[in-house]
Amino acid sequence: MKIIYSIQAKKQLYSIKEYISLDSRKNAIEYLSKIKNKIEILSFYPYIGKVNSTFNLDYIRDFVVFGYKIIYKINKENILILAIYKYIDFDETTI
Repeated sequence: MKIIYSIQAKKQLYSIKEYISLDSRKNAIEYLSKIKNKIEILSFYPYIGKVNSTFNLDYIRDFVVFGYKIIYKINKENILILAIYKYIDFDETTI
């Protein structure tokens, strides 16, 4: 399955990169690469994550990668990454 990132997820990845870049641009790029590589696991095992408790739908799931919660939707032909965040105060109903 193909992995597709929503606009929101892309913005969140960019924010993660920018924050880490304050310390080291090289580390930020490497870290983002590691996160994306872990997300690629979903293309082989889309049901590896648990059902998201906010939506409570079998096709919307959570996958934790290096302390970041990845919320994704399983479609027939792809997996859509809806959000990527670290902090618990993120309102999942805004997705």
